[in-house]
Amino acid sequence: MTQYAVAYVSVAVAGLTPADLDHLLVDARAHNRLEGVTGVLLHDGYRFFQYFEGPQDGVARIYARVLASRMHVELEELRNGPVERLYFTRWHMGCSHTEGSVLQELSSRQWRQEAGYLREDVALAGNPPGLRELLAFWERQQAMDD
Repeated sequence: MTQYAVAYVSVAVAGLTPADLDHLLVDARAHNRLEGVTGVLLHDGYRFFQYFEGPQDGVARIYARVLASRMHVELEELRNGPVERLYFTRWHMGCSHTEGSVLQELSSRQWRQEAGYLREDVALAGNPPGLRELLAFWERQQAMDD
């Protein structure tokens, strides 16, 4: 079965609260699980970067939800198409700014561990589209936070 992936960057709407992001995290995990889709959603306090993958129909349904979301604007698609392999086995949301949210802090810790493994995978796979941009987004945020 052919697997698909979508990667995009978008601007978060003004005024998102930690509770809004918690709701997004829980909602995304539930819908992704139903569709057999996995991936990562990063938020740096201003922008979102999302990469998700799975069966073509599931990815298409999740992407339709993303496009209809009112939590972000100015979506720029970076990747949308078949992939040779899946890189994520669980859904994670990493947030650099996690004031007031234990759920986001736990997810961020999981993502920091997974980002190290992903760096190795990306290097071995020859920088697959979407994933190198995902790591660059994360590394820029980490540099700003240091």
